[in-house]
Amino acid sequence: MNDLALGSIVLAVAAVPAALLVLLFADVVKLDGAGRRQRWIRRSAAVLAVLALPSLGNAVWGWAGAAHLEPLCQAYAAPEFHVPRPITSATLRVSTEASLPAGREPAWLASLRDPRLGLAELRLAGDPLAEGAMLDLDVRRIVHHQNLWFTVHMDRFRLLERDSGLTLAAGDELWVDAGSARYHCGIGSGPTPTRSTAYPGGDGVARFLRRALAGPGR
Repeated sequence: MNDLALGSIVLAVAAVPAALLVLLFADVVKLDGAGRRQRWIRRSAAVLAVLALPSLGNAVWGWAGAAHLEPLCQAYAAPEFHVPRPITSATLRVSTEASLPAGREPAWLASLRDPRLGLAELRLAGDPLAEGAMLDLDVRRIVHHQNLWFTVHMDRFRLLERDSGLTLAAGDELWVDAGSARYHCGIGSGPTPTRSTAYPGGDGVARFLRRALAGPGR
């Protein structure tokens, strides 16, 4: 759907409630004379449109953003696992590239430090002790696509075997900004667009990693 078509739909859908409200008032308020009644309807419609269109347009824009994200959620929200056997007591290096300002840790990193996850050691890229890690969790923030109405961002998580470079597991977290709303889906937020998400906090990334370490059939 191109930008002009989407904008037309947003305006049309936003105008419908205002028009229905004007007609309801016109039916309830009895005015003498057809001409007077028509003038009242036109003026009321103009006032209601000015008052309602910004909020209604923003709401419809948010709804359109969720609908826009839905097919991407179906394509990317379910993680992939290619671990041939369970992995225990692994050392993990986490590389977040340029997804965060320098010196800041991602909010989801705290969940990976839970000893119940079964990692022997967790180090950030750049730490000399991280160079001997068995596994690498590579995280990159990218713009999936952008148009006049929407920008879809992704945090791409790839669990790699460092010796071979093989991808053992892959998962994504996606989000779209639409008006004042932000909708998420992915390994931290679930398979369908939602505004209720703990990401970038929460344990979504830890669940992804735990499932990967468990090996096939889990």
